[in-house]
Amino acid sequence: MRFPIDTSQLGFTVTSPPIPARDFATKKAKVTEDGQPVMVVNLLAMDGTDSTKIKFNLPGEQRHLVPGQPVRVEGLCYGMAKDGDVRWWSASAVVPLTAAPAQAVPAPPAPSGADTAGGTRGRNPLASARHSSPVPGEPGGES
Repeated sequence: MRFPIDTSQLGFTVTSPPIPARDFATKKAKVTEDGQPVMVVNLLAMDGTDSTKIKFNLPGEQRHLVPGQPVRVEGLCYGMAKDGDVRWWSASAVVPLTAAPAQAVPAPPAPSGADTAGGTRGRNPLASARHSSPVPGEPGGES
């Protein structure tokens, strides 16, 4: 039996890149009857007070789905076998709400032999100024 889910009050975010689904018996990549790959999609479903991860298979390449991307889920259903022991999620489509998040681009390397931040690479540039001023009561400081 399939139970349709009203997604109008839910938000969804992709949690990991889609991966090819595997056939349980043969361990080979699943394909549809017309030869399309079947992909496993992982999402975080949120209602504003709670959240849960859901996972289901979708036919076709899903390369447009990337982690952190908000999406709309169409045709979301919760399925259950008659005996209730086997349960699953399914959907007809996952549609991005925005463009894919920009991937982090590493900063260009500093020129050879040059330190960044005036020679204080890896440290707070204000730390030396803060500690080099005279402190009352210490040697070299005001009394």
